[in-house]
Amino acid sequence: MTSFLADLIIKNLEDHLIAVVEVKNLKDLSREEAIEMRRTLLEYGFPADVPYFLLLSQEVGFLWKETAVGDPNASPTYEFPMDKVVTRYSEEHAERRLYGAELELLVLQWLTNLATKPQKYAEEPEKTLARAGFNESIKGASVFFGEAA
Repeated sequence: MTSFLADLIIKNLEDHLIAVVEVKNLKDLSREEAIEMRRTLLEYGFPADVPYFLLLSQEVGFLWKETAVGDPNASPTYEFPMDKVVTRYSEEHAERRLYGAELELLVLQWLTNLATKPQKYAEEPEKTLARAGFNESIKGASVFFGEAA
């Protein structure tokens, strides 16, 4: 099996993988497209046993939580809007389509802040991620670009 190169990964202080994050800024990314993308990633070596998998676009995010290793067709556990994150971290770009690398940097900053700074979970997507246990699981963790997962 080939090594899967993730857009972003999150590791705890003990260097254990907590989450794999893929940023695919497709306009109007649907749940069905997200499931298909995850299935394709599994075929290319995505570590299916990772506690959390996030697939994010500018408008929507999908989270799989502790999904069964053998189920490539599993639906996301949670779906949430991403527009407020984009507005918070890139107000000047909120009205246009971000390039993939721009959105990756924005997501890196957002996830790093979630992991390292006190947060209020008063709005989406943080409220949904808190419900999933994601926010608590990444406290004190590190977010990295493009490492093999």
